[in-house]
Amino acid sequence: MEESVAHRVILLSLFSLAMMVPTVATAETAYVSDQLEITLRRGQGTQFGIRAMLDSGTRVEVLGRDEASGYTQVRTASGTEGWVLTRYLQNQPAAREQLAAARQAQTAAEQKAAEAVAELEAVESANADMRAQISGLETQVADLQTELRRVSSAAARPMEIQRRNEQLVEEVRTLEQERDRLGMELRAEQSLRDNWITGAAIAFLGLAVGLLAPHLRRRKSGWEGLG
Repeated sequence: MEESVAHRVILLSLFSLAMMVPTVATAETAYVSDQLEITLRRGQGTQFGIRAMLDSGTRVEVLGRDEASGYTQVRTASGTEGWVLTRYLQNQPAAREQLAAARQAQTAAEQKAAEAVAELEAVESANADMRAQISGLETQVADLQTELRRVSSAAARPMEIQRRNEQLVEEVRTLEQERDRLGMELRAEQSLRDNWITGAAIAFLGLAVGLLAPHLRRRKSGWEGLG
């Protein structure tokens, strides 16, 4: 029971770590910053006409940058191309977009955690049933062995004693084989559970590290690329 609780704590800790890591944007993607709305113009300057108005959090594809004018050429999801002020772009979604993504990740992680715990409980229940069967078989074996010794010590009815002895020996052998078979199944189930737990822990830890590393690098760079 203590081992089961420890496994659950490890899994839930890994899920919690994964949920705290925000969504990572791709290298060729940018997002409109937390402004109410910005203009997508035909050229690099306010003298050029407006092609579209982009809401905060809009995802765009970066086509090129002009450091001198302070404008970046982008393409929207609908295929509209134009120029926006570079300072209004950021390389990660707006705060509300990140919050929505984090909530979705949290829901998915909680569901996976619940499924993992349920599967562990099912395996532990099956193991408990097998242990109970083994215990019952061992009791039957002990009872038969006691009767075998009693019959073997009797002096009367030699033929009946011999027949009963043979019958009891066969029953003992059958029960011992069944006990050994269940013991092997129990060990296989325990090995499968341990391998499953180890694999899940490694997978979730790798996911958490993979998501956390880009976030740490992005926090270090700050807003240097948004001038």
